[in-house]
Amino acid sequence: MLIAERLVLLALDPLSGRLVPLRRGTRADTLCAAALLIDLLLQQRLTVDASQRWLADTLPSSHAPLSAAAAALAVAPPPNTAEALRRVERRLAPLAGDLLEGLFRRDFLHRQRDWRFWRGDTVRYPLRSLQARNDAAQFLQSACDGSSPAGLGLLLLADLAGVLTTHLDASHHERANRLLLSLNTVDTHSERYGLALLRETLLA
Repeated sequence: MLIAERLVLLALDPLSGRLVPLRRGTRADTLCAAALLIDLLLQQRLTVDASQRWLADTLPSSHAPLSAAAAALAVAPPPNTAEALRRVERRLAPLAGDLLEGLFRRDFLHRQRDWRFWRGDTVRYPLRSLQARNDAAQFLQSACDGSSPAGLGLLLLADLAGVLTTHLDASHHERANRLLLSLNTVDTHSERYGLALLRETLLA
């Protein structure tokens, strides 16, 4: 499962089928774009050079969102971190909604339309598979041991979404905070350099 898919499962209110309110100034689509960048980094289809330019290849992926994100980044000139996020968010908009729709098609979510609003219908995605959400929460908890780059990426995004305390107890939360603070001191040669740049940009 993509990191972005785990993120929306963690940020989804299971009963209302809507994403929970995120921290002020944080957009779900932006966090999901960052999640796709993290997946591309982990697949070594994306690198960041010393001048903070993001370099992608366009090899096809079994995940259509990753292929689309890589294509958006492969257009010259190579983008910096903020521009990389903007390119992916624009290219795949509405990204969070499409990820929710994909989870519905795989039977993880229900899909309901609410026709009460005069501006048109609103689609909600109540939780169908408790196991899928539990698996995402377990992945987040396991990430607190610091051994998984993918887990650290999810911790980073869940923190920015404001949902860490929903899924972590006090002990796990303390360990998660230490891991996230360690990103403040990584150098350009670290495998965590891209994560550090994303966190810095998203917090700005």
